[in-house]
Amino acid sequence: MPLRRLSKGVAEAWEVPRDLLLRRYPRFVTGGPLEPDEIPVFAFHGAEPEDFGRKLDHLARNGYVTLSTDEYVAVLRRQRPAPGRAVLLTFDDGRGSFWSVASPLLARHGMKATVFLVPGRMRSRPALGPRLDDAAAASLPREALLRETGEGALMSWQEVEALARTGLFDFQSHTLLHARVHVAPRLAGFVTPVSQRGYAAFDQPLVAERDRDLLGEEVALGTPLLASAPRTSDSPRFLEDPAVRRACVELVAEEGAEAFFARTDWERRLRQALRGTQIRGRAESEEERTAAIRRELGESRQRIEQHTGGRVVHLCYPWHTAGALARRLAAEAGYETAFCGKVEGVPVTRPGGDLERLARIGEDFVELLPGRGRATLAQVLRRKWARRFGGRLR
Repeated sequence: MPLRRLSKGVAEAWEVPRDLLLRRYPRFVTGGPLEPDEIPVFAFHGAEPEDFGRKLDHLARNGYVTLSTDEYVAVLRRQRPAPGRAVLLTFDDGRGSFWSVASPLLARHGMKATVFLVPGRMRSRPALGPRLDDAAAASLPREALLRETGEGALMSWQEVEALARTGLFDFQSHTLLHARVHVAPRLAGFVTPVSQRGYAAFDQPLVAERDRDLLGEEVALGTPLLASAPRTSDSPRFLEDPAVRRACVELVAEEGAEAFFARTDWERRLRQALRGTQIRGRAESEEERTAAIRRELGESRQRIEQHTGGRVVHLCYPWHTAGALARRLAAEAGYETAFCGKVEGVPVTRPGGDLERLARIGEDFVELLPGRGRATLAQVLRRKWARRFGGRLR
């Protein structure tokens, strides 16, 4: 296991014990009750059949009610009482496995869910992908059904439209591009075949070229990536001179493009190519920053509403990051709520709570909800850490 991946895994493994000590989780996570006015909001990304199915079985077996986002917000506004044993299931990114795995399992139980889409990265594909409940799906390789890579990593507009018509699923905004931007002239890495594709492309900062931003595989291999931050963090973007990229991009193109990254010394070679090059550029103006964030928020709403016919007034900030400017522009754009991750001092948002900082907890904790077959925290952590370390824990 590479040292960088191991370090990340250790940091993530420590996150839960740390947050338990800091009391950032609701009481039910450690075996306590679910309070009458608590509606936990669970954050998912992808879904795989066995694990996700087990979570839904736990909810169904114990009489939990899944809410739409509007129903949940009505409780927080004290416009309706909280149903007993209610939860909200949210999915970030609009991943392909929501279509292929999560939606048929949810429909089987008659359960609702909210999906936060990234419309600027979505595409139209006439053919709908296979689903878990299709007869032909049984013969498909697991990778084809989970749709973690390639063109199908995100749902198509046609799949979203089909799911919107069922009435079970609510599609809301995760901003237009789920973008990161360069914020300082400090080298952080390079564009590689891995960084260009699938969900890894969300972490690859935007690269400006003439009058547009390049995404994913549009960016030339070897392009230097600088220190970055989420677009909604309010950090001013650093717009580097395109000439900074030339030597690295040319080196990769001359030495095999993707094949260049099979070399064990590819990163050292790129750093050598960049050595002595001053990373010149400029900081964007306040007007440019405001316009860019306004587009991330406003255009996302418009595109989702056009495709689903639904009302898009709920927002989930990428990386749960929002500066004061982003929050102001979100309100101006018509958003009524904003979902985060863990919120300091708020394990679960209760009626009367802050609608601009709605607390969510990870999907791992669904099976800790009170009821028959309730898991223990030790069991949940063991499964969680086994995933982090590639199944090395048994």
